[in-house]
Amino acid sequence: MIEYAKELNPEQYRVVTEGGGPLLVLAGAGSGKTRTLTYRVAHLLESGIRPENILLATFTNKAARSMLGRVESLVQHYTGKITGGTFHSIAHRILRSYAFRLGYNNSFSIVDSEDARQIIGSAMAELKIDTKLTKFPKNNIIAEMISLALNTETALEDVISSRYPFFLHLSREIHQIACLYNQKKKDLSVMDFDDLLANCRRLLREQPDILQTLSRRFEHVLVDEYQDTNILQADLVDLLASGHRNLMVVGDDSQSIYSFRGANFENIIHFPERYPDCKIFKLETNYRSTPEILHLANLSINNNENQFPKALRAVRNKGMRPVIVSAQNVLKQADFVAQRIAELSRIGVPFCEMAVLYRAHYHSMEVQMEFVRRDIPFDIRSGIR
Repeated sequence: MIEYAKELNPEQYRVVTEGGGPLLVLAGAGSGKTRTLTYRVAHLLESGIRPENILLATFTNKAARSMLGRVESLVQHYTGKITGGTFHSIAHRILRSYAFRLGYNNSFSIVDSEDARQIIGSAMAELKIDTKLTKFPKNNIIAEMISLALNTETALEDVISSRYPFFLHLSREIHQIACLYNQKKKDLSVMDFDDLLANCRRLLREQPDILQTLSRRFEHVLVDEYQDTNILQADLVDLLASGHRNLMVVGDDSQSIYSFRGANFENIIHFPERYPDCKIFKLETNYRSTPEILHLANLSINNNENQFPKALRAVRNKGMRPVIVSAQNVLKQADFVAQRIAELSRIGVPFCEMAVLYRAHYHSMEVQMEFVRRDIPFDIRSGIR
């Protein structure tokens, strides 16, 4: 048996050993979220729950494989198979067994983004839309509009109005394309990635016998990165847990970054409203950052109007105070970064001991150009496939 009290801190231990029912775990950055989830699954297994009765939803299949690999190394005589993966992969598995109940063939195909663009192009041609004369949005932009409308349950015209106002005068034509695109997918017995979620939810809503079967199969549902779920994903886990309500969601309301894809951090904020009897746990012990960085982070997070109050505490020793530099634009920002690196180099800090972090690869372009201009050597570790 695993000695949970020795291997976990008190906050993690309480989460891992809690009984059933709805549980909301607010896991601050660097607080051992993955470790807590892994040990929770291990504890369920050691408590007698069969592997096939556990469902683990993550945002990457790699994360699921990593967690389940750790579980396998923790639990002796581990046999059976836990269902773990992304929401899309879980929905895909369910639909492979039951898609015929929605009028699809169970051997339906999944179309990727390129296939989707081609089907949209076919719909545009069939509707005889002259894209050159009207400066129509490209196929990939129309695909984005359709996807965002579905993932946020927003009318297509409202999505166009708020996100793509330059095309508002073409709303009627875009709506026609979207309708024909959906019909063509049905005729071809294909689904895109958004359809996997939408059709799986529809299946569970419209077929109570299937919902009952799946809810009985998955006695415990665990969700990682819950703050980044959209409406479809939140509904899916609510449905799958509806028969037993053994639902644990883990996330941080201060870290949601995928709203542009339809993620809605209100799913985590309003979880206690959907589950009034839920128990709330907080993981506030941070193993990653220094006290100085956490002090700044806490001050920043405290300005959020809609949040669960929390205060991260550092385990590490003191370090340097972080510095905030306000740059007028991206060029000034790149200039400052390059200048600071040059200063550090002059006082003896090797280039190989410096790093520049950024949120997305395209943010690095101006910095790269400034490095080239100043003859600063660098390696790029992002944007490489």
